[in-house]
Amino acid sequence: MDAHDVILGSRVAHVRELKAELQRVKAENVRLREENAQLRGHFDMALLAACDLRGMRDGGRFIIVDGWNAILGAVKTARDPKALIQCYEEHLAANPLDFVWIVFDGHRENSRESARLRVSYTGGEGLHRADRFICDFLRMAKFGGRLDCVDVVTSDKDFLRDVKRIFSGGLSKC
Repeated sequence: MDAHDVILGSRVAHVRELKAELQRVKAENVRLREENAQLRGHFDMALLAACDLRGMRDGGRFIIVDGWNAILGAVKTARDPKALIQCYEEHLAANPLDFVWIVFDGHRENSRESARLRVSYTGGEGLHRADRFICDFLRMAKFGGRLDCVDVVTSDKDFLRDVKRIFSGGLSKC
């Protein structure tokens, strides 16, 4: 083995390192592109919810429901999304000052609203998208001074711990 072979081997190793780095950067770029699209969609939903929260009348509660947790969690509120929506429609009929927002994780971001009930799907992929979205909304409500009329409905202990941190003034990992 001469010096030329050593230099050539070094260059091959460097090219392999560059290829590995390029793959890592491409994967990061895809992740950031998806996160950006998700945030863009979340901003629209959060802006609507902020307007709803701002328009709350005295005595009304802004109820945010962790959708899939209410259906699949340890404490089941309903058997499917349709039954959950019906449950909260009944709640709204009995509580005319309240507003309910049910947030589901879902692959396609969308939202629909009827009267004082909004149902949103976060869009994107990954775990705890609805949890992060709800935490972001709670921080916005706190900054706007309206957290006092917000209730979060979930039986997810980890998520509930994050929600309590936001309500108590601590930092949240959401």
